[in-house]
Amino acid sequence: MDDTLATPSVGLGTLGLKESAEAAVTSAVDLGCALIDTGEHYGNLELIGSALEKSAGKPPYVVVKLSGMPVGDYESVRTRMTAMLSTLKIERADLCLMHWPGACTWDPTDMSPLASPGDFQGKASSWEEFQKDIGPAWSNMQRLQKDGLCSQVGTSNFYPHHLEVLAKACDGAVPFANEIFIDVTNPETEFVDSMQKQGIRVLAYRPVAYKPHPDSVKAIGERLGGSAQAVILAWLLRRGIFPLVKCRGEHVKDNLSTPNRIKDQLTAGDMAQIKSCEADMRFSAEWFAKIWRSHNATSSFTEEDVQMLVGMGVDEAKARSALEKCNGDMDAAMDMAFS
Repeated sequence: MDDTLATPSVGLGTLGLKESAEAAVTSAVDLGCALIDTGEHYGNLELIGSALEKSAGKPPYVVVKLSGMPVGDYESVRTRMTAMLSTLKIERADLCLMHWPGACTWDPTDMSPLASPGDFQGKASSWEEFQKDIGPAWSNMQRLQKDGLCSQVGTSNFYPHHLEVLAKACDGAVPFANEIFIDVTNPETEFVDSMQKQGIRVLAYRPVAYKPHPDSVKAIGERLGGSAQAVILAWLLRRGIFPLVKCRGEHVKDNLSTPNRIKDQLTAGDMAQIKSCEADMRFSAEWFAKIWRSHNATSSFTEEDVQMLVGMGVDEAKARSALEKCNGDMDAAMDMAFS
C-alpha cells in the first residue's frame, strides 16, 4: 500500500484553480509534491488529469471527494466515481472522501450551490437526515473500495459528533482520513489529537487562506527566514497534519521546501505563541466548516449574536429567526437577514 500519508507533507489543494490548474499541478508534481486533492464539483478535473498524464515527476497520492454523502443506489455512486477517475486519467484514487456530512441533492458536479452561505442555505441536510443516511453512504464507500476504485475511504468536514454516529451505525467504522478546516485561529487541537489516537490521518484545508496572518506568526517567520504562511504550514507538519494549499509558480516551491526546513526549528515557545492565536470560530469567515461543526446543536447562537445583527440594523425578531434557520452561522444569517 502507498505510504504517502505515513509522513506529513504539504499537499496541493485544487479548489478554485480553473484554467491554471494544469500548470499548477504539473509544477507541483515536478517539484516533488506527493499529494494532490480535488473534488467532484471543482470544475477542473480534466485539467488536473492532463497534468497527471504529462508530468515527469513521481505520480502523486490522489485524493478525490464525492460531493456530499453518497446516498442512493450503489450503481449511481459507482458511475460518479468512474466518471471522476476517467476524467483524471487514473484507474484508481488513492483516497476517496465523502465531502460533507449531508446528501448532495443537486447535480454533484455543480459548484454554484456551494458558492456562498446564501446559495447553500436550505440545502444542508439536517442532523436527523445525517443519522439516517450515514449507514447507506458508508456502505457505498466501502463498495467503491472493494471494487478497486480507491485504495482507502474517508470523510471530510466530519466533526466528533459525526464520527461518533459513524462508529455506532457502522460497526465501529473509523475513516482512514478526515479533511477539515484548520488554521491558526482554529487549531482544533483536541479534535486532532483524538483523531490521531484513533489512527485517522488529518488533512487541513484552507490553512493559510485568511489574512492578514497574526503579527506574532510573522515575527517567527522573520526569525527563521520564512514567510508567515511557511510558519503556519510548518506548525501543521509538526502536529502531524497534512496541510493543503492552493498555489502557483514559485509559490509552489516555497510551500514545499520552506515548511520542511523550519518545522524542526520551531521552539516550544513558538508553538505556544501560535496556539495563542486561537479565536472563537463563530467569527471566522469559513462558513462551510461552521455549518458542520455545529450540526447537532439544538441552539448554536447567543444573545451576543442576536445583538450583533440588531446593531447592524436588523429587526430583533428577524435576527433571531435568521440565526435559528441558519443554525447559528453568522455569515448565512447575515445573508438571510439582509436579503
